Amino acid sequence: MKTAATAHHRYHPPLPLDIRTLSAIDAALGSTDRYTQEHARRVSLYAIRLARRIGLSDQLAHEIGIGGLLHDVGKIGLSERIFNNESQQLGKKMREEMQQHPHVGAIFLESIGILTPVLEYVHCHHERVDGTGYPRGLKADKIPLGAKIISVVDCFDAITTDRPYQKRKSQRQAFHILRQLSGSSLDPYLVATFIEEVAENGVIPDSRVDSFPTLLYIPVTAPDISR
Repeated sequence: MKTAATAHHRYHPPLPLDIRTLSAIDAALGSTDRYTQEHARRVSLYAIRLARRIGLSDQLAHEIGIGGLLHDVGKIGLSERIFNNESQQLGKKMREEMQQHPHVGAIFLESIGILTPVLEYVHCHHERVDGTGYPRGLKADKIPLGAKIISVVDCFDAITTDRPYQKRKSQRQAFHILRQLSGSSLDPYLVATFIEEVAENGVIPDSRVDSFPTLLYIPVTAPDISR
């Protein structure tokens, strides 16, 4: 199953990301919205766990973790009314603005020199395996594996944490919702594997989020192809 899940993943090394850049983006998320910062940190850590669980290399897991940390960077420019919204149903204009954040995030990361795969993980984390996601309506194998991983863990964390418009649900309820979304929104293999991972090793505690391990993000450099 690991082979089937990873066969379509094509590796393209990103430009180096240093700790200062990641810390600055993390701080910017926190200044915009504390929940968004903490959510990004948890998504990063969950994404690394799931990537390792399916047998990806440490380097790929590391890059997917960076994608998780940066996945909502496009929200930095969103209206305050979206962050302060207490209704589960956004109005049409607010929904359209919200759905632009993966594209805005990708444009921002490209502007500071971040290339694939990290940029594509950010751009594609709201795509759905049935092709009904956004911003590009990609389907199945057209969605990068790292983005599929981030989608699963992003969904889980959103369900199991408190937001202005929604109280957290239990782990059991979250598993039920993930299974309901499996095959339409989310990759079935990744859903099943992530449920196993959390059932065995638990959720990420608040203390882990508060002392976020930035040192996990040692700069990733492209391999030397001049030899």
